[in-house]
Amino acid sequence: MQSARAEIARLERLAQTAPDRCAAVDEIARMWAYAGQYPETIAALRNVVALNAGFDIARDKVFAKLRGAPQFEALVEQARESTPLVRTSQPAFKIAEGDLVPENLAYDPATREFFFGSTTKNKIVRCSSTGTCQPFATDLGTVLGLKVDPVARTLWATSNSSNESSLLHYELASGKLIRKFTLAGAHVFNDLVVTQTGDVFVTDTRAGAVYRLRRTSSDLEILPGAERLPAANGIALSPDRTRLYVASFGDGISIVDPASGKTRPIARPPDICLANIDGLYAYRRSLIAIQNGPMTPRIVRFHLDSTRDSIVRLEVLERRNPIFDGVTTGVLTGRDFYFMANTQDDKPAGAKFDPLTVLRIALKPDTE
Repeated sequence: MQSARAEIARLERLAQTAPDRCAAVDEIARMWAYAGQYPETIAALRNVVALNAGFDIARDKVFAKLRGAPQFEALVEQARESTPLVRTSQPAFKIAEGDLVPENLAYDPATREFFFGSTTKNKIVRCSSTGTCQPFATDLGTVLGLKVDPVARTLWATSNSSNESSLLHYELASGKLIRKFTLAGAHVFNDLVVTQTGDVFVTDTRAGAVYRLRRTSSDLEILPGAERLPAANGIALSPDRTRLYVASFGDGISIVDPASGKTRPIARPPDICLANIDGLYAYRRSLIAIQNGPMTPRIVRFHLDSTRDSIVRLEVLERRNPIFDGVTTGVLTGRDFYFMANTQDDKPAGAKFDPLTVLRIALKPDTE
């Protein structure tokens, strides 16, 4: 209990200064629950719900022992009332192999095919827009990030095993492995982005860092200044190629200079929560993000100012869709955003999987 109180005191101090205060406030409530101090947990949850930041406390397993308690259920209802259903998507297609449990998908604009990486079957599949799939690459580790390089006609992927993380480069047409870049030890290569000149930036969730692979190099290099991004996850490149946006636990979204690695938190109104972002995508003068975990799973659009350094407005594009069951990442295809509605990444052993459903949101221009 003494260690829990010390951590809570640290979080309370952090909540006073953290760019993404909502994450610290929620973590305080979670720490009280871990410590089994339920009156203190309820008091802390009142602070979480009062933020109206999008947390769904009923989803968080750490609060399971409070379920049914009148005070807790009242807070659950309050949180749900403040996060009503929003649906702007249309069905795109389904994949029968629902137990792929994909973490990411990519899109080839030339063939209009989608690629899905499996976290359970150690493979990548290539699928048509009608849901017909065929193997693309097998005998991999846990596949997380996927990106198509439409200029070079190649596919980049991240693969992780217990003792190494790899960045893989494939020919799109044949599925032939061109190159493999591996780091051994405490790494988890997560998401990645490919520049128009063929350079690759990849997040390392375990190390809290961003790596760069130059098109002409055979060595992964840590991006100086971007090695302190806790749980670095989604990554996006601004349309003018001057900014990397990296989702992480501490600051929500950080802006990283792709040349120098200089890093700073993105500016935002205090009532906009950037916690628990998985997929992150740059679209015109905005960022599309998927938030999950203890958040009410949602797809949001953060509208940026003219400098692209500050968020000025939050728009919820999709929330509380009844088929949501593990919303993780998506892919931009021009003005459309495709995302996986039910990766079913939390299914218990032996459970039946439904077909994987992909939804499509038609994005409006920035001026609308």
